[in-house]
Amino acid sequence: MLHILVGSADDVDGVLKAAKAGKAVPWYVPRKARPKERALIHLPGLGFAARAVIGTEPKRDSKGKYGAYVEGIVVLKPSVPLAFVRKNHPAWKWLPRNYVTIEGAIERRLNQVVDNYSASLAEELTEGASKSVSLTVYERNPEARRKCIQHYGSVCFPCGFSFGKVYGETAEGFIHVHHLKAIAKRRGEHMVDPVRDLRPVCPNCHAIIHRQDPPLRMEGLMLMLERARPVKIRR
Repeated sequence: MLHILVGSADDVDGVLKAAKAGKAVPWYVPRKARPKERALIHLPGLGFAARAVIGTEPKRDSKGKYGAYVEGIVVLKPSVPLAFVRKNHPAWKWLPRNYVTIEGAIERRLNQVVDNYSASLAEELTEGASKSVSLTVYERNPEARRKCIQHYGSVCFPCGFSFGKVYGETAEGFIHVHHLKAIAKRRGEHMVDPVRDLRPVCPNCHAIIHRQDPPLRMEGLMLMLERARPVKIRR
């Protein structure tokens, strides 16, 4: 049994400090939660940010909500984006609006997705190695993706589209990352520079880039956008 707990942007610092100090923090939890049961904390803008354990019996407050202390907080580095979980665990339709309890196959798959994402931290910033998952893929390093977005932001580099601005908090931070030189053409593992080799792009621009082989260059796509509509394109 796993309790998915939801926090606000104001909880981010509190979670980090509690994890570092080994302290328990109060949290709204499901009424049926019991001490020693496991929890996974979701924070806006980060995704699934920490694992924890229910520390006390839930008590009802004046608003009719149940709260308990959560302890044993371990921060996930990096946090696991909700978009990644949705892509790899489509059977779970949860929205980050309220806490929920899951178990059985859904819980096992969620733990697997979170653990697989976190395990990539142990790898060097290389890409291109063959890796057996449900199929053979050219491995992409999530840390390189994170650093690319950290540098350029989550706005599409060619057209300036922002998922967060258009769709709101649920889509905040969502963006594809494009390799300026295709991994498959680099023949095996290689070092990747997140700033020099990668760019954030929306799915529409990404699809157009790959409609031809070799893929359309970034400059060509931006020129195409300028010719197609009379608006100022971000450079």
